[in-house]
Amino acid sequence: MIQNQRIHILNLGFNYEWILESFQKSRPDKVYLIRKKVEDERAVNAQKEIKKFLKKTSAELKIVNFDSDIYELVKKVHEIISKEKKNIIYLCITPGQRDSLSVFIISSMLFHNEVKEICLYSLKGGEFTTLPHFQMKLPKSEIIEAIKFIALNEEGCTKKKLRDHLFEKKILKISKKTKFPEHSQYVKLNRAVLDPAEHEWHLIKIEGKKRGSKVTLTEEGEKWSKIF
Repeated sequence: MIQNQRIHILNLGFNYEWILESFQKSRPDKVYLIRKKVEDERAVNAQKEIKKFLKKTSAELKIVNFDSDIYELVKKVHEIISKEKKNIIYLCITPGQRDSLSVFIISSMLFHNEVKEICLYSLKGGEFTTLPHFQMKLPKSEIIEAIKFIALNEEGCTKKKLRDHLFEKKILKISKKTKFPEHSQYVKLNRAVLDPAEHEWHLIKIEGKKRGSKVTLTEEGEKWSKIF
């Protein structure tokens, strides 16, 4: 993979002229054009003009279709960022629908640690202006893995089932020298995952006691599971 390329992600609107003007200044190596699957004559024309322009510059164009679900778009942007993590990502917050622009801002905050560099920019009137972005504190990776697993277990997830998953996948580990490995695993599960997920992040609810306790997602936890 070529590193340090300039990767632009932008939403497709109807006005393409100042997009082309900004590309002359920013010189992208690859452009991901986000657009809804519903055909619109003006959007189709804008896509054709952008494709024609980029072909002259040898820049690569990728079309990314999505429906109207905002969580779907966050996932698609995350996939692009993961794929292009060794490059410089530019997220444009000017053209397109408001929901899509909000997703770009959220993505720059959520996934900034996964990529070499990520920038927000505006290209109003053909000007290419980089903007500041803010970092968002995320739950630790083991908590994210836990809520993903809980979300997949629609029939119900017990504390034991979650413990087995996290230790089998080596997401959680304990010292091999411990005399009581099962007890140590539950202590680790509580301290590293369940306690912060329930009391600090408010992502889960726990009903019952000991290993048979049922672990479910809160409304906030369901939102996070949709993103990751």
